[in-house]
Amino acid sequence: MSSPNPQENQEKESHRVCFMPMGTMAEVAAGTTLRDAAKDLGVAIEAVCNGRGSCYKCRVRVLEGHFEDHDIRSHGDNLSSHRQTESRLIEKGRMRADERLSCQARVLGELMVYIPDESRRTHAVVRKSLGQREINVDPMVRNYRVELPPATLASRLGDWERLADILEEQQGLAAMNIDLHALRTLPQAQRTNGGVLTVTVWNDCEVIRIVGGERLATYGMAVDLGTTTIAAYLCSLETGEALASASALNPQVGHGDDIMNRIASCNGSLKLAAMQKMVADTLSQLARQLAMQVSITTDDISEVVLVANTVMHHIFLGIDPHALGVVPFAPTVCRSVDIKARDLGISILPSANIHLMPVEAGFVGSDNVAVALAEGPHTGEALQLIIDIGTNGELILGNQDRMLSASCPTGPALEGANLSFGMRATPGAIERVRIDPTTRELRFRVIGNPYWSNKIAANEIGALGICGSAVIDIVAELLNAGLIDHSGRFVEEIGSERLRRDTDGRLEFVIAWATQTGIGRDICFTQADIRAVQLAKGALYAGAQVLLRKFGRQQPDKVLIAGAFGSVIDLGRALAIGMFPDSGLENILSVGNAAGDGARIALLDARRRAEADQIARLVEYIELTADPHFNQDFVDATLLPHAEDDFPSLKGSLAGQRPNPAEHA
Repeated sequence: MSSPNPQENQEKESHRVCFMPMGTMAEVAAGTTLRDAAKDLGVAIEAVCNGRGSCYKCRVRVLEGHFEDHDIRSHGDNLSSHRQTESRLIEKGRMRADERLSCQARVLGELMVYIPDESRRTHAVVRKSLGQREINVDPMVRNYRVELPPATLASRLGDWERLADILEEQQGLAAMNIDLHALRTLPQAQRTNGGVLTVTVWNDCEVIRIVGGERLATYGMAVDLGTTTIAAYLCSLETGEALASASALNPQVGHGDDIMNRIASCNGSLKLAAMQKMVADTLSQLARQLAMQVSITTDDISEVVLVANTVMHHIFLGIDPHALGVVPFAPTVCRSVDIKARDLGISILPSANIHLMPVEAGFVGSDNVAVALAEGPHTGEALQLIIDIGTNGELILGNQDRMLSASCPTGPALEGANLSFGMRATPGAIERVRIDPTTRELRFRVIGNPYWSNKIAANEIGALGICGSAVIDIVAELLNAGLIDHSGRFVEEIGSERLRRDTDGRLEFVIAWATQTGIGRDICFTQADIRAVQLAKGALYAGAQVLLRKFGRQQPDKVLIAGAFGSVIDLGRALAIGMFPDSGLENILSVGNAAGDGARIALLDARRRAEADQIARLVEYIELTADPHFNQDFVDATLLPHAEDDFPSLKGSLAGQRPNPAEHA
């Protein structure tokens, strides 16, 4: 009897491989190239040479470490050794030492693989549009037209001193300073265009730019730096108009979906510097895109206002964030900060000011302050509950009498991550799902295709996975159709060909058949997926309950859903699964990217920055885990929609029937 062939055994092995930032994961046969594995999963990697290793467009990076969210221990040794082509590229400096050509590297073990922007053919859809708001325009940066006479032998004053005198005489700007970058440009500028200068002044106290001729237009950039996505908006500082927008995935997603992984990735000054540079480079890239859209240069961008959660805020400043990950979660700085663009590596006007709005606490950052600034709960009598649903859930409850805030550990499930077929909102992701409650027929729609699945040939759909908006739909629709009960368990007695058991005997529900997908297999929603959604929505609802109890109220007057995720979910279906208290459907509103709106307000109206500082100090931060009732609130809120609370807006639906907790204990 012949001995077994080791090569055949290896070919039968498979290993888990996850491609970031999409978050797409699958078992991949040993010996498969990364490019082929990605292709099988519907992840598009650039490959002009069709896998011959000659175009060098398919570069990827292996992320090192134990990624608990995906239960993957990733290491470079889990790939085949470097091919000669790759070694030569590294030697010539055309490829980083930690990069591989995906068409050459073969899978030998578990891997977490990051696909950089330049290697991806499909980019995430970042839905962070600004709201329509009336904003007073009184910016921190202004341009002044100045005529500077030529120097004479009769005066011993330098160019700057003469310019400072004219600014004081003509504009009332006294005791001015000048940035070194602007000072260096003064000799050339004042000798062109007949001495006519455009002088850019920040905060009535510092000259930050001098150019020859008259250029009175000024521009600023508002930035919402999220854990997963970054959105930037170019604004006119004269009219207040939002002229252009651009967005990108936060490149740090290759180091984990959540803020705790980001903190862990900043272990050591070099790693922290690398994480900071990732964001700085992306902001520079977004600035270039914005400038090109309106035919200006990046040097015309003279101020930036940036908001972020506290961890992203600290990493962006190059501040070690590790104190934010341990009790008492203390930030290094809470108040607003003003830093020169050049000091942060942002490729705009080097002397431009980067204003970071104040943070509230360790897990509630300046993005939350910006939301409050935009929505103004502190200015009226109505009690508003504002929920910013992102990678983390942040809540504000308040009115003119009092404001409370909290951070909820929702995890990334609501954005599609860590689910069996979850993915980010990229073309091909299922974004809407409907199930007929009578026939239990299912139809869905994918990003990039306006048609529902029942209106298009199966082989033309090409679904790749499920993104966050569809996740909410699925749970609500399964509940309404009686396919799951109020505990979230599948009801196996319901006759449906889509409800089946996998090879391990666990129940799953087929959302898209293999003929409808671009990955060659059925896309399913599992019992574990439902549990992950229940935990996430339960945390949000329990957080709201804690705040309401401390406020002495049963219900808010209004519920405002902010953030990119909040702008695309179906609010009625989110209510049906009990994601937030029922204040009446007419009082539950999506307000879009309120954090971006708040950043734009602070950019355009300098006086509102003082208001933002005041908000950050007035808000009472509540640590939910310290509340004695939080655990029970959380347990009750994991049922669908809730163990006890009424949802009058759902009257008549299956979701509106109160569950019996004893039945599901």
